Amino acid sequence: MESYHKKKIGSIPKDSTGGSSIRKGMVVFNGGTSETGLVGDVTGNCVSVPVRMTAGRELVTDDAVMFLNDCREASAEQKIALQRLLNEGHLAWDKRRGVCSESLYAPKDGQLVKLSILDEHVILGAFKEIDAKGRVVLYCLLDEDGSLRYSLHETVGYAVNLQILPIGTSGRSRLSDALRQKGLAWNGRLKELERLATRVRRCIILNQLFHISNNIVIICANYSRCSRLNAFRTLCMIGMRELFHGAEGCRTGT
Repeated sequence: MESYHKKKIGSIPKDSTGGSSIRKGMVVFNGGTSETGLVGDVTGNCVSVPVRMTAGRELVTDDAVMFLNDCREASAEQKIALQRLLNEGHLAWDKRRGVCSESLYAPKDGQLVKLSILDEHVILGAFKEIDAKGRVVLYCLLDEDGSLRYSLHETVGYAVNLQILPIGTSGRSRLSDALRQKGLAWNGRLKELERLATRVRRCIILNQLFHISNNIVIICANYSRCSRLNAFRTLCMIGMRELFHGAEGCRTGT
């Protein structure tokens, strides 16, 4: 059974799916054509496939339609093979929307990312590096089953087999909530996990520094109108000393 091109979809009857488990966003294998495809939509007894891998493992992106009864969920090996082709073509699959789009994203140290195989088995985490063996390493991660790991060196899998995208808003919230339950928070700028108590103390210190520096600016602005330049410079030096000594006092708890 050969795949139908999208232009013929109108001639295919919209019968019941017969209780099939095939749904939008899934990865399917067509037993008749030996193709592995991504399901853009299911209409009646037909499956719309915007991207597919041929039996010869070539990537095809001209939208096609397959009979539902010819399709089953693809195996893990077939999914990985298709994911590798998408990576080579700089394409990313959105399971929820059932669409494929261009992706040139290259993660940087400290960034929060979403890892998956064709948007399945999603892992959320803080990217560290791709090691010498080509494996993705994360500082911390939240697995799809809800398990949290945060050794600062979590090896996930080979980068060529994974879809790597920036984390979304909901994913960021889920990861943040999971870390918060352990009393932790991710600091992407410092590339480290912080204890929440430490983060609170830092916020207090920054607030104190803001008020000190704000006072210095006001004093300096007033004295800048003074013709006695030396007095102005001296006052600014005193103010800066107060700023740094005050900050040191906050850090040491004095």
